[in-house]
Amino acid sequence: MEKVIPGYSRSAVERASKQIRKGIGSAVELENARAVLSEFRSAHAFPLNAVTVTVRQKALTINGHAVIAQRLKRLPTILDKLKRHPRMNVVTMQDLGGCRVIFPSLAEVDQLVRELRNAPRARNRIVRVYDYLRHDEENDRSGPKPSGYRGMHLTYEYRASKKEYEGLRIELQVRTQFQHAWATAVETMDLFSGSELKYSKGDLRVIRFFVVVSSLMAAEEHVAPVPGAEGSTRELTSEMRQLEDELGIVSRLRGYAAIVSNHATSDRRNALTLELRRSAGNLTVTVHERMADAEARLADLESLDDDDLDVVLVNIARISQLQAAYPNYYADTSIFTEFVTERLKASGRTS
Repeated sequence: MEKVIPGYSRSAVERASKQIRKGIGSAVELENARAVLSEFRSAHAFPLNAVTVTVRQKALTINGHAVIAQRLKRLPTILDKLKRHPRMNVVTMQDLGGCRVIFPSLAEVDQLVRELRNAPRARNRIVRVYDYLRHDEENDRSGPKPSGYRGMHLTYEYRASKKEYEGLRIELQVRTQFQHAWATAVETMDLFSGSELKYSKGDLRVIRFFVVVSSLMAAEEHVAPVPGAEGSTRELTSEMRQLEDELGIVSRLRGYAAIVSNHATSDRRNALTLELRRSAGNLTVTVHERMADAEARLADLESLDDDDLDVVLVNIARISQLQAAYPNYYADTSIFTEFVTERLKASGRTS
């Protein structure tokens, strides 16, 4: 992997964040600010890889079929986040570099989190743990988010041998297949419809549908329901059925899946860019010889500032795992739709 060393001070990154957030300056000055933020993001690649190596070893010991992947946060997502949060700056973002682990069961999620937290000689330090699964009376931010999002998040701070990266933070997400399927379905709806369900913005009925399904999944995993959706399984299933009749979410998700064909059948490379034209549903996957080539392609596409184009750079150990790790780019929402349809069938309605 090509190493990018932080070339700007944190105060310079903070100034660039403020400039982008407030839209202050000429076009050239704003472009320079974007370049500062882009380089700071790219500098997280090395600590991200260091954290992922450790996480991968432990995760595969727990379950040899666990899906582990890593990626840098997309620049348009960073810029959007700055504009949505008036007090935020890129230095304080904890997820510029992200690692994700997906397990079949909640017990495996808990085991990995426990082992990582108790690792005796860990060189990179876990500084925060966010439990979006269980309510803690001493932490009012614990438990599922009001949107329905569930999972475990661990924030790492790089403390290993490369001093130039010291203090950079990496986010680890650990989810079950159900939790990941839910998040994937939400991202897919946002990706193809232009909504912002993950931020609880959009049609209130659609938002409610995903909240209800998340609570049903939580009941299946014997953890806390989503706030405002604490009803019985029968009550929640009845509400889900009514919303599905009105909105046809399952049909819409299946339609998105039909648009996009499967890709990434080769294991030869580990750097690629995904380009999704949302309006046409066309997905282009480009496999690159070097990470530097992928980063250059990403920069070129992001500079287009095209709202219809969603692009991401992915580095994954086995490209064949891409669809499992990032299924929203393939509209693979089958686990989610199967969960919904099975419960509708059990309650007397087929879909």
